[in-house]
Amino acid sequence: MVKGWIVGLLLLSWAVQAHAIDVGDPVPPYEVHLTNGEDVTASSQQHHVTILHFWASWCVPCREEMPRMEDLYQRYHDKGLDIVAIDMDSAQDIAQAREMMTHFHFPWAVASQAHVEGFGRIWRLPLSILIDRQGIVRQNAWAADDDHGLSEAELEAQVSPLIRSASPLMMPEQVTKTTLPSVSDVQARATAPGQKVGVIYLTIHNDSDVNDALEGADSPMAGHILLHQTQATPDGMTHMQHEYHLVVPAHGQMVLGPGGHHLMLEDLKQPLMAGQTIPLDLYFQHAGKLHVEVPIEPLVPY
Repeated sequence: MVKGWIVGLLLLSWAVQAHAIDVGDPVPPYEVHLTNGEDVTASSQQHHVTILHFWASWCVPCREEMPRMEDLYQRYHDKGLDIVAIDMDSAQDIAQAREMMTHFHFPWAVASQAHVEGFGRIWRLPLSILIDRQGIVRQNAWAADDDHGLSEAELEAQVSPLIRSASPLMMPEQVTKTTLPSVSDVQARATAPGQKVGVIYLTIHNDSDVNDALEGADSPMAGHILLHQTQATPDGMTHMQHEYHLVVPAHGQMVLGPGGHHLMLEDLKQPLMAGQTIPLDLYFQHAGKLHVEVPIEPLVPY
C-alpha cells in the first residue's frame, strides 16, 4: 500500500496541472513521439481504438498488467486496436524500460516525448486512457482498485465492444458523465510551534452513478500530503497505515476523521494557525480535481 502513495509522490514532479477530462468528452489534442521514430496524434488515431498506457519499469502492478495488454494487442491489433505505452521512468531507468519493452509488440515512448497535457494529472501507475474510433474518451484514469493491474476480464469487457463497432456505440451526450464529488465537515487542526506535520479531516460525498476514488492531494502549505488510516495493534497501540487510494461509493460518502482515515500534511511550510485557511486540491480517479479551502480549527477545540 505504501508503494502506491510513493508512486503519487514521484509523479508530483511530472504531473500536469490541467483539469481532468470526463468520460464522453472528445479526446484532447495529444502527440506522442515513439521510440521507433513514428508519431501518434489524436488525428492519426481516428478510426482506431486507442489505449494510452502510462507505466514504469519499477512499478510492480505495471509488470503484472503489461502481459495482459500484450495479449489484448495480439488479439485485436489487426481489428483496429492500438496500444501506446508511455514510460514514466526517470532517465537512469530508461535502459531497464527498454529491455522490458523487448518482450512486447506494442509501441512505446518516454514521457518527455509525450505531449498529453490535456488528459490532466497522472497520479498513479499503471493508468490507461481508452479512446474509441470516433475520438471519444471511454475510460479516463482507467486503473484497477488494487495493486495487480487491470484484469483480462475487465480489459476484454471495455475494449471488445469498441472493436466490434464500426460506428459510435452512443453519441457523446448519451455517455454518463462523472459528477465531481463534494465535501463537508472540512477542517484542519492548528499545529504547535515547530511542528512539521498537520492533519485534515473531511467527508467526501459522491453523487455520481459510478464509484470514484481519492487518489491524492496537494497544497502549497505542505511538501506533500499522504492518505493515512489509523489502525490499532494487538497490544493496544495505534499506528498510521499509508493507503493507496480511497474508494468513495456511488451515491455514497466516505468520512475522513479522527481515529480513521485522514490526510497528513508533511513538511509544512509554516505553522497552521487557528482562524486561517489552507488551499487544498483533491484528485479523484474519474472526476479529476476538486479545490477546497480548509478552515484551521484550534488544536484543542473550545
